[in-house]
Amino acid sequence: MIDVIFFLLVFFMLFTTFRTTPTGIDMELPRAVTVSQQKDENIIIDIDRTGKIYYQGEILSATGLQQIATEKFAKNNQIVAIINADQNVMYKHIVAVMDNLRQVGIYRLALAAEKKE
Repeated sequence: MIDVIFFLLVFFMLFTTFRTTPTGIDMELPRAVTVSQQKDENIIIDIDRTGKIYYQGEILSATGLQQIATEKFAKNNQIVAIINADQNVMYKHIVAVMDNLRQVGIYRLALAAEKKE
């Protein structure tokens, strides 16, 4: 019985220390004091530290991002695009994603951050 309890303790200790997003992408967002919660119906784009673009856990190309953004914008022209970018991602990758979203007509952009304590 002690072995089972010890195994469960080790299991939870290990798996609670992994820092990933709900989609499973290893990402560490920058921290800010003025962070606010956004609505779930917004389009959320993830950029990992290597510059790969993800939407709902799947890797996208620039054209794939534009296709999804076009569909979302057609349904709701007031949609906000939230960009979750790793704190170590190169600035050019963020600008490229923003540019792709603006080409579609999405000008309401937000950069995600974690709440600074």
